[in-house]
Amino acid sequence: MQPHKMSYFKKIFIFMLSSILLLSVAASFIFPVKTLDMYFGYVEEPYDRITVEYKTEGIAETLLAESENEQVHVRFSGIKKGTVNVDIICYRYTDDGAPLCDSYSTNLTVTGSGFIYSDFHYNFNDYQYLFFFITISYIAFGIFMLHLFKKSRKEAFFSYNSILSLGLMLYYMLQGLALIPFSLKALISPEKMSGIYFFTFNSFVLTAISILSSPFLLIFSLLISISNIKLIKKEGKRVTNLLGIILSFLLVTGLIVIILIFMKSFSSYLDPTPKDAAINITRGVISSVFVYFECNLLATFFLAIRAGRHKPEFNKDYIIILGCGIRPDGTLYPLLRGRVDRAIAFYREQLEKTGKKAVFVPSGGQGPDEIISEGEAMKRYLIEQGIPEEQILPETRSQNTLQNMQYSKDIIESQNPDAKIVFSTTNYHVYRGGMLASSVGMNADGMGAKTKWYFWPNALIRELVGMLVKEMKVHIFLLIIIVTHAVLIGNIQLILNNI
Repeated sequence: MQPHKMSYFKKIFIFMLSSILLLSVAASFIFPVKTLDMYFGYVEEPYDRITVEYKTEGIAETLLAESENEQVHVRFSGIKKGTVNVDIICYRYTDDGAPLCDSYSTNLTVTGSGFIYSDFHYNFNDYQYLFFFITISYIAFGIFMLHLFKKSRKEAFFSYNSILSLGLMLYYMLQGLALIPFSLKALISPEKMSGIYFFTFNSFVLTAISILSSPFLLIFSLLISISNIKLIKKEGKRVTNLLGIILSFLLVTGLIVIILIFMKSFSSYLDPTPKDAAINITRGVISSVFVYFECNLLATFFLAIRAGRHKPEFNKDYIIILGCGIRPDGTLYPLLRGRVDRAIAFYREQLEKTGKKAVFVPSGGQGPDEIISEGEAMKRYLIEQGIPEEQILPETRSQNTLQNMQYSKDIIESQNPDAKIVFSTTNYHVYRGGMLASSVGMNADGMGAKTKWYFWPNALIRELVGMLVKEMKVHIFLLIIIVTHAVLIGNIQLILNNI
């Protein structure tokens, strides 16, 4: 791993660790407030007397029992670990002194840390501040990743770091923004927003993001499947030509699973209890992983499309043209001719605007079924288009894009180590080409030639797969953190029981 890359991921790790430590500090101040406020029924007139009876003494105690704001309000505090049945009996006397009463019954559970909740109620009692802190942490991490994204773009316009940063920014920022209304409501009116939702907020937000994005994902899956069918008809059946169909299947399957779980467990969002921990964990883990990959997919497509439309500055000394196969007679296929034409258009526009002549480096070796090298074939085409031969330095050894970049770099550095370089390729290939140029230590700009629409989706998916494979350890590390977070939040009762 390169030093700057190590520094990049070190920053992510340090930020995450700092967030966890700050969360722990916040929790240490919040958790000591261990009371439970419960609200019952609708009261037209205040009760004259409210009594609280415990089936077992010494587990919990009553701090407050009164009727207010048309509700009965009872505040409990834990004494020791255990569960106790409680009856709340509310008395009202008629004019002739006859008693009328309403009663409510619940079980109270006190954890080892003194944390207290009931079967059907679990209010914030200052935990709303922790909820708000988590929301702000999401937004802060999203902003931090946006900063890293901008920085990585300045250091290397084409890099997997940029995709990863943008993907993580989307992942955390979407959650943070979605949680703001809930966390603010919890701060303003905690009695109206039961703290039980602390169990469900993670899976709720991620599931909501998945379902709300489903129309886009379904349309996207349909389009890339159509493009793959078209590609297969033109290029033949190869695994690489099936990537769009495979991704479509995974996306649709993931959505179906999330929607089925959502429909089956919808009531646990509206009336959750600590007993719903298992379904919350399952929902949270599946939604977390799905949204994580969805955000990386969006980041990859956004950056690849922007790279394909990128217009380099007119200050270049050399123009590398990446080869991609020639006809048996040595002439150029339309795909390769488009790359050369794009390079020629840039050369002429730069010459017209700045007077600066660039040197062409058509790059590509000779394949087993080719009569000449791709570099030589492109040179002949350039000369036919009026480019002086002395302005052409063909590279004729390379067999792939990485070698295109390495061998072209060797030719250019032998003449001008400080040269400003741009490469020309097909628009969907610009981002990958730029990353391969960076991998051989060449700072090169990129530009793309237009091509058939059905090449785009498959090529972009290859970028996503390439990013996931190349940075597999990083993604595994991040997924462990994301899944662990979903498990802990979905089963926070267990955590509190052992504090």
